[in-house]
Amino acid sequence: NDLTQSNNNQQTIDQLTQSNNDLTQFNKDQQQTIKDQQQTINQLTQSNKQQQQTINQLTQSNNNLTQSNSNLTQKDQQQTIKDQQQTIKSNSNLTQSNSNLTQ
Repeated sequence: NDLTQSNNNQQTIDQLTQSNNDLTQFNKDQQQTIKDQQQTINQLTQSNKQQQQTINQLTQSNNNLTQSNSNLTQKDQQQTIKDQQQTIKSNSNLTQSNSNLTQ
């Protein structure tokens, strides 16, 4: 009877040892999974930072181009006004010259 009890105890010890080993391995796997996921999070965070930096650079570039375009438009308009004023002056001079010729 004692022998049977001892045998049963040994079986229980073996089963608990195996269960403990399995749980230890499962825990190691879970920890590795956590590390892998953290690494993925870090990579995504880095990628997000780089994308945000690119967005900032493109936004700045776009703002510069918009300003440049605005300046060019303003410059073109001013030049057009100058050209028109010159044409008016030339026409006025021609009109005056014609008037003088007519007299």
